Amino acid sequence: MTEGWTGFTPILRVKDAEASIDFYCNVFGFSKDWVHRFEEDFPAYASVSRGPLIAHLSEHGAGDIEEASLFVAVPDVDAVYEEFKKNGLSCDPPVSQPEIGLRSFEFNDPDGHRLEFGRGLIEGETQSD
Repeated sequence: MTEGWTGFTPILRVKDAEASIDFYCNVFGFSKDWVHRFEEDFPAYASVSRGPLIAHLSEHGAGDIEEASLFVAVPDVDAVYEEFKKNGLSCDPPVSQPEIGLRSFEFNDPDGHRLEFGRGLIEGETQSD
């Protein structure tokens, strides 16, 4: 029944779609897929993606932004961190948390949405690995 499913596409409320598109494209390496407005001066609804990851960015109801928390599983947390840091992201480096079996780093996007990139720890991996 789930064959062909690709996952969830979060719809993130944003104040300024163009600023959010710029952030997701320039820092995360996403591509702008499309931007839609019902009329020229109406709120924007946009899609950005990178590989299988897709996010929709909506100015609709943006005066009432509800912050979302997203987790993205990646195979090499440190390489992703270095790429984003090189692209201008400022956040704490990845940390390992053996008690929950996770190595990750997290930060807020310009609209306050919490993003965490991480992977499960290999058995025996420690804080300094």
